[in-house]
Amino acid sequence: MNISFASKTETKELLRMKKSGQFVFFEGIHTLEEALRANYLPDCILLSDKDMLKSPLFQDKVFIAIFENLKFLIVKEDTIKRLSSEKSPTGIISVGRLPEQKGFGPSPWIYLDRIQDPGNLGTILRSSLAFGCGGVFLSEDSCSVYNSKVIRSSAGAFFKVPFRRKNFNEIINEMQDDLKIFSFSPRSNTPFFNCEFKERTLLVFGNEGNGICDDIICTSNKTVCIPTQNVESLNVAMSVNVVLAFLYFKNIIS
Repeated sequence: MNISFASKTETKELLRMKKSGQFVFFEGIHTLEEALRANYLPDCILLSDKDMLKSPLFQDKVFIAIFENLKFLIVKEDTIKRLSSEKSPTGIISVGRLPEQKGFGPSPWIYLDRIQDPGNLGTILRSSLAFGCGGVFLSEDSCSVYNSKVIRSSAGAFFKVPFRRKNFNEIINEMQDDLKIFSFSPRSNTPFFNCEFKERTLLVFGNEGNGICDDIICTSNKTVCIPTQNVESLNVAMSVNVVLAFLYFKNIIS
């Protein structure tokens, strides 16, 4: 392994890279393992303590050859805190270039309008991978998909699910006329499971507090809801889970 202590110059460069937003910084041993299994290789791995290399992951025969060619930097705990997005840093941060964008798969696809919570976005990526969503669009004012908390909460899905940050009108203009748009709103009286989702489908979910903007609602073919009892509505990530799981199992059964 290529192991060294970070110099002052290297530390300054890492802080610059973090600030630039042109690199991915993700934390934890489990997230690193998921990245490697998805064939994503970071440029370097930062450690607060050399003893962390005793972790079973770094002894795994599957990855030994990879680790032999990776750069490991031992950095001060203060630097780890400055680079971390966590309240309690794990002491290991992987740094790499933004992953290449993947081509979208078959529908259904998701559009997220102004999603702000990184944990929600990470969970949505995970559900999209689990239930066969062909890709996730994010509005330009949604939280960054490269946020460390998004990557961690996605449990590896970040490295596998296609995603794009794009204006809604651009998507509509680029898609063919047979695209069906379903917007999910608790104000609707139409249960989503009463609709047909056999065509090319875009499922729209809105901001945690304000829902979907009116312009998108007006453009949609149908505004639908997830019927609930005792609560007005579900968390946006939970809503995506329910809908994608329903469509996935319905497709299997049919």
